[in-house]
Amino acid sequence: MKKAITTIALVTMSGSALAQSGLDIDRAYAAELRADANTRSSLLGTSGSALDMSIFTQFRYTYNTVDEIAGAVLGDAEDTLGFSAPRTQIRLSGGVEGTDITGHVSFDFGGAFDHSASSQTPGGLTGDGGATLRTAYGAWALDDNWTFIFGQIQNPLSFEGNVAPEHSQGVERSLTNSFFDMGYSQGIALNYTDDEWKFTAFLSDGPAVNVVGFSTSNSYYTSPAEADISLTGRLDWLVSGNWDQFDDFASWNGSNDGFRVGGGIHWSQMGNSNPTPGVLGPPVGAIDSITATSWTVDAQYESDGWGLFASYTSMNVDINSIAGGSFDMTMNGIVLQGNLFFTDQFEAFARYDIIMLDDDTAAPFPLAATDEDQYSMFTVGFNYYLVPESHAARFSMDVGFGLDDTTGLDTMLFTDVSTTGFTGGGASAGVEDELMIRGQFSLLF
Repeated sequence: MKKAITTIALVTMSGSALAQSGLDIDRAYAAELRADANTRSSLLGTSGSALDMSIFTQFRYTYNTVDEIAGAVLGDAEDTLGFSAPRTQIRLSGGVEGTDITGHVSFDFGGAFDHSASSQTPGGLTGDGGATLRTAYGAWALDDNWTFIFGQIQNPLSFEGNVAPEHSQGVERSLTNSFFDMGYSQGIALNYTDDEWKFTAFLSDGPAVNVVGFSTSNSYYTSPAEADISLTGRLDWLVSGNWDQFDDFASWNGSNDGFRVGGGIHWSQMGNSNPTPGVLGPPVGAIDSITATSWTVDAQYESDGWGLFASYTSMNVDINSIAGGSFDMTMNGIVLQGNLFFTDQFEAFARYDIIMLDDDTAAPFPLAATDEDQYSMFTVGFNYYLVPESHAARFSMDVGFGLDDTTGLDTMLFTDVSTTGFTGGGASAGVEDELMIRGQFSLLF
C-alpha cells in the first residue's frame, strides 16, 4: 500500500511538473507569436479594440581587439570591451473598432546605436536610455491581398534589414547590412501579398542614412537630411514552402524545403527644395543636389535543420555642388550565410560579408584616407534556444574577424557600422586586423 501511495504521489508530482513546464513553454511561444503577428510583413489588418503589447530586450558583452600598423597611436588602447543593452523595445498594436485598420507603434530604449544631433562625429554615440521612436504606422487592409500603409516604417529595400532583431542570425546583422541599411522613414506604402508573391512600393522622405550626416528616423519634413522625393520597390517570389518560414533565418529540425528569391530598387533626390542638403569638404563644398540609387538581390533556402542566405547590394551616390563640381561613386556589398541545427535547440552558423568601395573614392569622404577599398568580415558562432522552435529566449555567441584594414570604416558619413561592434580603431588610428567576440542574451515576452 505504501509503495502504491508513493507511486501515485510521484506520478502526480511528475505530471504537475510536466504541466508547469509545458505551460511555461506555451507562454513563451505565445509571446513570440504575438510579436510575430505585430511585425509580419504582410501587414494584414484585423478589426477590434484590444491593445497588444510585447517587449524585446538584448543584453550583450563585446570584446574587440585590433593590431595597429606602423605609425599608429593606439598604444596600450588596442582593446575595447564592456557590457551594453543595445536594444530594449516596447511594441504596441491594436485595431480600430469596426474597420480593417490596425495601428503599430514601437519604441527603443536601448539608444546604444543612436547618434544625437549634437554628436555627429565619429564615435559620438549616445545611449542614455531615452525612448527613440522606431515605427509608427497605420495599416489598412483593403482586401485579402492589398494593404495601404501610412506612417514611419523600415525601408523595405533590404531583406536582412527587415528581419526582426530577435529573428536575425547570431548576435547582430552583418556589417554589410549595417553599411547599406536604409533605416526608417516617413511615407506611404502599398503592399500586395498572396501565396506566391509579395510586393511593396514605398513613397517617402528618404532613408535616415545620407552623405551629409546622421539624421534621426523621426525627422521633420524641413530637415536637410531628408530627400525631396524617395521611391523604393521590392518584389519577392516564393518558389516553394510558405512565407512563415522566411520570417527568420532559423530552419528548425523537421522543416520542409522552402526557397525564396527577391530584389529591390531605391532612388532618391535631394537638393531641389528648401532647405539645401548642406556642405561637404573640398573639393565639393556647398551641395546643390544629391541623387542616390541602390538595388539589391537576395535568395534564401531552408530545409530540414539547415539553411542558406545570400545577398548582393549596390549603391551609387552622385553629388553636384553649387560651384559646378560633381562627385560620383559606387559601392557594392555581398553577404553569404549558412546555419545548421545539431539539436532542436543548438544552432551553429557562419557568415562572410564584404563591402567594396569605389576605386576612385576621394576627398571629401573620410575613407579616402586609407588605401583599402574593401572591407571583408568572417563571423562564426552559435545560438541556443531555451525553448525549441521559439525565439522567445535565446543565447548567442559569435567571433568576428576583420580580414582587411578597417581604418576609417566607422567614419563613413552615410552609415552606422557601430551597430556591429567593429570599431576600426577610430578615425585617427590605423589597424591591420580586428577581432571581435560577442555574447548576448535575447528575451521576448
